[in-house]
Amino acid sequence: MKRVPVLVLLVLAALFFCVPEQARAAVATIELQTESDAVRVDEEFEVTLWINVQPAEGESAQAAVIGDFEAYLIYNADVIEFVTAPSCFTGGAGMLKIADIGASPSVGSRKYVMRFRALSRGVCDLSLDSRPIVYTYGVDGAMSVSSNVLTLAVEAARDASDNANLSALKVSPGKISPAFATTVREYEVTVPYESERIVVSALTEDENAVVGVNGSTGLKVGRNTVVVTVTAENGTEKRYYLYVTRQEEAPEPTKAPEPPAIEGYEPGVHAKDADGRVVISFGGEYKVSEEQGAYVAPTGYEETVLFVDGIRIKAYVKRDKPDSEFYVLVLEDELGISGYYRYDRRQQTLQRYDEERIEIRQVVEEDNRALYEMLDQYKGQQVFLIFMLAMFLGLSVLLLLVVVKLYRQGQSGDSDLDDRL
Repeated sequence: MKRVPVLVLLVLAALFFCVPEQARAAVATIELQTESDAVRVDEEFEVTLWINVQPAEGESAQAAVIGDFEAYLIYNADVIEFVTAPSCFTGGAGMLKIADIGASPSVGSRKYVMRFRALSRGVCDLSLDSRPIVYTYGVDGAMSVSSNVLTLAVEAARDASDNANLSALKVSPGKISPAFATTVREYEVTVPYESERIVVSALTEDENAVVGVNGSTGLKVGRNTVVVTVTAENGTEKRYYLYVTRQEEAPEPTKAPEPPAIEGYEPGVHAKDADGRVVISFGGEYKVSEEQGAYVAPTGYEETVLFVDGIRIKAYVKRDKPDSEFYVLVLEDELGISGYYRYDRRQQTLQRYDEERIEIRQVVEEDNRALYEMLDQYKGQQVFLIFMLAMFLGLSVLLLLVVVKLYRQGQSGDSDLDDRL
């Protein structure tokens, strides 16, 4: 236990016996101080907390004696970290609790020394919470308290890198132009109308550099500026500019004009059965031709069945595309002339089809019939010729074998005759 100085006890005793009225609370001023308002990363530094008390006019000297002290010290733990302080300080991570209970009396002033370490570049404010409490020693009451805010600047370490270059830059959607280069600071990007934001991916040459992007969201139609800021370890900044052009909204596809309104007809293509004939209506009436059996499928089409208003109609659809929106019908107009018509199921339109392609197809198919018949005859003749050629080759080989055998027999007979002679 701390020993109270004899002089302090005598002063307190004199105040206690000489002042008959109760002492009134004094005003305490708390001040946070440091030797320098700027430190560097990785350096340790001290912060001193001073409590100074001055009795107001008419107050006794006893009111200026400091007793217990309670408060909370707040600081930015991302910029500095707590190292050490008197035992009445506890906590860390941005908040220190001060609970100096049972403290020896201090006449007029008291100080506490704390030690911190700088972690990263930035500005850090150290302050007490809104209600620090300074008690008057020996009196059941607290003083009126005011305190300051200490602002501390943390600078980069002396050997910090000044490299604020990017090593890569990409965007999505879109593509930057020209191709990325460290020395090029401005780029053009075009994005579709649907893109209201752009994602920027940036890599730094130095791993300790920090990248910030501004203006990448809420893109308006037309030209926008996106700023990519690179901050080096020592605080050096370099900016890259992306001029992003958001395209205008594409116009809606133009719809085919609807046929003029005719009394008795509904918009679109419709079908009905009239006296056993299927009638198609589209700004007029067309009948399914009775001569459709004489027509062949257009080039690239095949026969199918189409239902219009529940009525079955013979039609032609593109080969290998049974779900196509386009069909070809054989219809007869109001003058009784038959022909091909193209039906657009999505836009509900009907128009004449190019008959020249069909006529060419008909001629080719008629000519092909004769060609197919000739090929069939040729195939039969080809089989016969192959058979005859095989027979000829077989007889030739057989004849050759007989000649060789006779020749060998003749040679053998000559040898026997010579032996006899």
